[in-house]
Amino acid sequence: MGNIIDMASFEHLRRSNTDDRYTCPKTNVTFPHIYKVMIPDGELINDQATFLGTFSAYYQLKEEPRHGNSTLPGFPPSTATEIATLQAEDGFYLDIIHFSRKERWEGFRDACFHLGMDMEAVSWTANEHGFFILLVKEDDAKKSSHVIYHSSGVEYVNELGQMLECRCVAAFNSFGVIVPYASIETYMD
Repeated sequence: MGNIIDMASFEHLRRSNTDDRYTCPKTNVTFPHIYKVMIPDGELINDQATFLGTFSAYYQLKEEPRHGNSTLPGFPPSTATEIATLQAEDGFYLDIIHFSRKERWEGFRDACFHLGMDMEAVSWTANEHGFFILLVKEDDAKKSSHVIYHSSGVEYVNELGQMLECRCVAAFNSFGVIVPYASIETYMD
């Protein structure tokens, strides 16, 4: 990969389409909606599945919940709410990564599971704009409560005199304001 193009430079273009999904102004990739799904919690009490009165939140790229306890007797239905931001107190962040080729998308998804990521932390979908993976991550406190979009495209780099694949990154804070990626990125020495 080449340079990282920080989409904070294009804030005025960040939500230009009518359905409020993020479109990268450099690659013209429109990302899918993000859904917060509330799954009813339960446990076995006297060999009977029992609703505990609480819900667990999952984040995914499809409205229909992937699974849940909602089909069990006495459990309320799962709900899915479209979101664009996280809450400031959320101790995790969302990475949404675009892939133009199915093989890369499948390989990345398979690697997530091979490396031990929890099934609940990975969601995926494909649409007319390409292939997408959403990761729920807790490994960097500076990124907590941010939604970070990643896409890539070929750019002409004057200094090198050639075309180079560049990664475009847009990070939104809990207020829905785009922020410079460098301000939340942790660099290793």
